[in-house]
Amino acid sequence: MTVLPVTSELILAETCAGLRPGTPDNGPIVGGFGVGGLLLATGHYRNGILMSPVTADAVVACLTGQPPAPEWAPFTPGRFVVEGLAGEGLAGEKGSR
Repeated sequence: MTVLPVTSELILAETCAGLRPGTPDNGPIVGGFGVGGLLLATGHYRNGILMSPVTADAVVACLTGQPPAPEWAPFTPGRFVVEGLAGEGLAGEKGSR
């Protein structure tokens, strides 16, 4: 307000944070996890729109009971599971990583 005092009279009409979901290892999370039927496809950060076709292929494979492409193996939700907690990996295996 010090730089542009006139802005103090303006009405704030809209805000946007532009947050994008990311993961600690910068890889997406794709696969089944925990609660029966829960399928995650998140954490793509700013590459979500670019990865949407291949992510859709992996999700369709999971939903139809088929294994997704082997390239998805490192991106299962199980890689963030603390030892002793059960979860399902991309191919539906308990504690898959």
